[in-house]
Amino acid sequence: MTPLTFYTTAELAREAGVTRRTVMHYADLGLLTPDQVTASGRSLYGPYALRLLRDVLDLRALGVPLDEARDMVTLRRATHTLDGTYRRDWTRADIPLSDEQLRVVHARLRLLQEAYARQAEGLARFDRWLTKRFTGGEVEPLDPEALEEETLDGEVRQEEG
Repeated sequence: MTPLTFYTTAELAREAGVTRRTVMHYADLGLLTPDQVTASGRSLYGPYALRLLRDVLDLRALGVPLDEARDMVTLRRATHTLDGTYRRDWTRADIPLSDEQLRVVHARLRLLQEAYARQAEGLARFDRWLTKRFTGGEVEPLDPEALEEETLDGEVRQEEG
């Protein structure tokens, strides 16, 4: 078994593409708790913390309130190990959320899934329309990184001009 790599607050922030202060703020709010604390008080985060931090950022971008995001992280932490492996031995007693909190989390997830389904339908219709009206056939998917670079280049050129 390979030893786990732990992140300092700054390393975790760098990996997630956020500031150290963001990680500290989320820790203060209970959204992200350190997996270990050194004798000198330094917070250390396991590999799964990076996934959870990215999840919180995504949830926030989707408009999920912080208290609900915290409950989702709490649920995930209770059912997964430090490295992110699903714990098959968890029980309801391991989850420190009330039934009402779990109902709210479940309702929020259903809302998000319904919104994604609507968006997927709309995007598929738009894709069919574009294909029929303009391209006349299949279009090769773009590399997301190349598309992001093109967008950034376009923004820079617009600012310069």
